[in-house]
Amino acid sequence: MLDLARQWRASGQKARMFATEHGITPWTLYYWAKRLVREERPARRRRRSRRVTLAPVHVLASNGSGNDLEVMLAGGDRVRVPADVSAETLRRVIQVLRSEC
Repeated sequence: MLDLARQWRASGQKARMFATEHGITPWTLYYWAKRLVREERPARRRRRSRRVTLAPVHVLASNGSGNDLEVMLAGGDRVRVPADVSAETLRRVIQVLRSEC
């Protein structure tokens, strides 16, 4: 039907005449022509959501330090975090590491 709407648009004929020739109602033709316009229109830009990009994680054997966590950053830097660190402190450390120095 979208192809038919394209043909109608290119033909320059009145909707009633074109629809009759193709065995459909003018309203059906109008509907598909409207859908065609919607499909050809570039997609609207969506508001950017704050998406978090996750980094690959590799679990290594324990180094004997208990439940401490070691984070290796993309640049190769490592940060060792004690098991009893608060979530807020860890959040601040990550924010500092992400910012440009």
